[in-house]
Amino acid sequence: MKRTATLLALIALTIVPQAQAGTGFIKSLAAAEKEAKAKKQMIFVDMFAQWCGWCHRFDKEVVPSEVFQKATANMVLLRLDTEDAAEGTRFAQKYKISSLPTFLVLNSDLSLAAVIRGYAPAPQFVQMLNGALERDLAFKKLVASEKLLQKEYGKRLEIAGQFRERQAYGESETRLKKLVAEKNVPAEFRDKAFLELATLYMQQNHFEKVFSTVAEFGKVQTKGDSLERAKLMISEVYLAQGNMKAAMRELRSFKNSYPNSKMASEVAGLLVSLERQYPQQ
Repeated sequence: MKRTATLLALIALTIVPQAQAGTGFIKSLAAAEKEAKAKKQMIFVDMFAQWCGWCHRFDKEVVPSEVFQKATANMVLLRLDTEDAAEGTRFAQKYKISSLPTFLVLNSDLSLAAVIRGYAPAPQFVQMLNGALERDLAFKKLVASEKLLQKEYGKRLEIAGQFRERQAYGESETRLKKLVAEKNVPAEFRDKAFLELATLYMQQNHFEKVFSTVAEFGKVQTKGDSLERAKLMISEVYLAQGNMKAAMRELRSFKNSYPNSKMASEVAGLLVSLERQYPQQ
């Protein structure tokens, strides 16, 4: 009897740490989405890699903690390996995960609600998580009141910008197109909406739409910080496409057209760097 009890204790010591670490995490996005929709819950996503020491520390120290378990009790927990060359890698690319650990909170329809970057001890991490959820709730309340904000152009622009940041591109694009088309929108907000729209297309690598948006912007405005930033985006497109000659041509044109721009020194520095790397261009 004593031998059996000892054996059970040894088994428990072996199993418990493994059970605590990563408890409740689903490894499939489809499975997590299905459960989240069924339970009407949000999804907490732990973006993970085997080489990431802080990821392992989070799993060992934060996940088993009472404060974390309580904070995520009504969430579906999902863990994806960013280097699995499959779903995890595609997911990391989609959300542009550039550092680990990174944690996402998704709505049940997989729209982005919050992003948390970096490791923190359990109490501080939960504070960060709760703060992100409070900001998300405030955003959702703002969206719910949107019909009352037709003349609140700054609020409308904020909503569109936040949708872009959450990668809800369709929601953002619809709102931005309305802002740039409405006759009574003040120039300040119209110009910022044009810049946001170009940024949205750039974020999705829709380069032709960046060109057309900036061209349309140039027809209604000839100066201002928003226009300058939009114009500079053309060189960013060429850089992304690897067309260094065209990128440098645009930078030279920008330098000549906007010598007093806030970005003049930045543009000059980038141009010098490119000219050194590509002297024949």
